[in-house]
Amino acid sequence: MGGIATWYINNQLGPGPYGEYSIAVAFLFWLNIPASALGEAVKKRASEGTERGSFLTAGHLLNLGVHALLVTLILIFGDQVNILIGLEVARYFAALVAARALFDLALSSLRGYKQVGTSGGLKTFEQVLRSSFHIGALFFLGIGVGGLVLGHATAMFLATAVGLTLLDGRPERPDLSHFTGLLEYARYSWLGTLKTRAFAWTDVLMMRALSLSVVGLAAVSKPEIGIYKVAWTVASVLALVSIAIKQTLFPEFSELSVDENYERVHHFLNEGLTFTGIFAIPGLFGAIVVGDTVLTIFGAEYARGGTILVILIGSRLLAAYGGQFLNTINAIDRPDIAFRVNLVYVVANVGLNFSLITLFGWYGAAFATALASLTTVLLSAYALQDVIGSPDIPFGEIGLQTFAAVVMISVVLGFQQVLPKTLAWTLVVVAIGAVIYGGLLLGLSPRIRAKVIGLMSE
Repeated sequence: MGGIATWYINNQLGPGPYGEYSIAVAFLFWLNIPASALGEAVKKRASEGTERGSFLTAGHLLNLGVHALLVTLILIFGDQVNILIGLEVARYFAALVAARALFDLALSSLRGYKQVGTSGGLKTFEQVLRSSFHIGALFFLGIGVGGLVLGHATAMFLATAVGLTLLDGRPERPDLSHFTGLLEYARYSWLGTLKTRAFAWTDVLMMRALSLSVVGLAAVSKPEIGIYKVAWTVASVLALVSIAIKQTLFPEFSELSVDENYERVHHFLNEGLTFTGIFAIPGLFGAIVVGDTVLTIFGAEYARGGTILVILIGSRLLAAYGGQFLNTINAIDRPDIAFRVNLVYVVANVGLNFSLITLFGWYGAAFATALASLTTVLLSAYALQDVIGSPDIPFGEIGLQTFAAVVMISVVLGFQQVLPKTLAWTLVVVAIGAVIYGGLLLGLSPRIRAKVIGLMSE
């Protein structure tokens, strides 16, 4: 549904207005770092199994206090907010910041109670609501980017209300120890949240900020930012499996770490790494050949983002593997180590974006994201080794996935030589390639074959 809305927004408004909306969302995610850090703390403390209701209440109270201040500041400095985004949307944006804060905490509360399936369903529900509001704002009301921002906020408010009613636990009176317990974890986890935001949104904010007339260090246009975010959205679809794996494994790792059962942690981590790149690896190879044509789904001008798409899929793939290592470190209650890894990542990400955007524009932003992701993989794997021993990385399974992707792309290239290079025929070739990749992988990997058979028999 989110992909349909993204297509419709770009089809109706074009890459320029979508770039403005992307700038607003990028600013939102940076301002919501406190809420996300508190949410991570609630998830961790609740997953430990004691006094969950008290930690839940303390988290909500802290969250409300911080974001009441944030919303006030946004309204006071509304003119500056409008200049950064490029539109008069400060009031709508304030509502969006508040809505995102509440939604993040609702999701983390569900995950802390091990309601991972419910939290995933809630995210899907919010995305469906948001997409419906966005399409409605454009189709029925025609109110443009302001309607997109307000629709985004409304969807999150409604989804939060639904999420809190589905929560198994209920609030209980907290004492000082519950507040300090959350803040103690959040003082490290905030940088992990900053790392996530830096990965997804530093490039957009830096492209916009460096291209403002008062700065003038780069010349990235709003349409280029819009095309860049479309490419990022397509790349992100390939990372959905790795995100689901992380969310599922976190409470398991957390519980196992209480008894220091690191052998099982190694086993589950190996399982997670096996399936992390199962879609992103063939997606990377496929984008090299047909990425520019696939992007024309959104409009002919989006073909310019073909190279950007390849680089960003590579970034998502690297980040997915690094994310599994960092997720394990956080789950076994070593946020201090994750803090140091994330600090290096954030500094590298901001520094690389600043220098490479200045030199190479939007291509520099994509390369900066990829290089920063590589630092996460290397540093987090090394750090995890010091905590639980060398992680058992399934190189054989990753190699099989890569081999199947290479065979797939060889066949795709053959079809590309004889078929018209239109969007319709390209999508047919993509479907054929997916069947070839899936068939090869099932034939070559007994482990993946057994997992697929197990899922189909449930």
